Amino acid sequence: MTASLLAACGGGGSSELVLPEANALCASAGLLPKIVNGADCAQPERSPVVLLLMLGGDGETRSCSGTMLTPVRVLTAAHCMPPDTQRIAAVQWKATGKGQLVYAAGWVAHPGFSAAGEGFQNDVGVVTLRSGMSNPAMPLLVSSPSKKGDEAFIAGWGQPGLDLAVGYVRMTKVNETHLGFVYKETGSNTCSGDSGGPAYRAIGGPPGVVGVTSSGSVAGCGDGDLSLFSNIQSPGVLNFIRAQAPGAGEI
Repeated sequence: MTASLLAACGGGGSSELVLPEANALCASAGLLPKIVNGADCAQPERSPVVLLLMLGGDGETRSCSGTMLTPVRVLTAAHCMPPDTQRIAAVQWKATGKGQLVYAAGWVAHPGFSAAGEGFQNDVGVVTLRSGMSNPAMPLLVSSPSKKGDEAFIAGWGQPGLDLAVGYVRMTKVNETHLGFVYKETGSNTCSGDSGGPAYRAIGGPPGVVGVTSSGSVAGCGDGDLSLFSNIQSPGVLNFIRAQAPGAGEI
């Protein structure tokens, strides 16, 4: 899938994931809820999670999500920038609700990106913009190794709403290449358009990126979907990001 956040209410058992309230979900990305008890978030110009548009060789425009690492560097997924990509632009939103395109000067996919094995391997890329965005940046979380049982926020511009939405998940799969979980209709899930967006968590301070939305296993992103995120703490991935996004913050 070209990885919306399907926000569902958490269950009552202690072993089940309990979703934070909408205020907490949106606040994690520097935002406010768009509607009461919703997970769609307003004022996207205040968030590091941005909408990316990719023009392919076939003339079709596709959308992905990305995370601002610096005013001109955006972290996204490698599969969002196939070889025939001709143009990439980020959307700079205004307080009026109107968007303006900020075009990329260039983009680089991880040289080790591959569709071999489970999910995509090294599914990260960095877009360099021609001019800076006013959105805040989010640092990379490198000081606290990811582990099974970690709870994390996920954010993106995907289906079903195609608006910026924030969800909450518990990672049940963690290895050097991936973070992931199986969606069981409790908690949240990623879907088409969320690809390249962040999984992030906080350790007593501001949140930091721990994963990049990469792939899913079920059409429609429903029950039983194995959602995978590229593990940015993998040495090969982290070194690539550091090289392509000098000045990116780390915590």
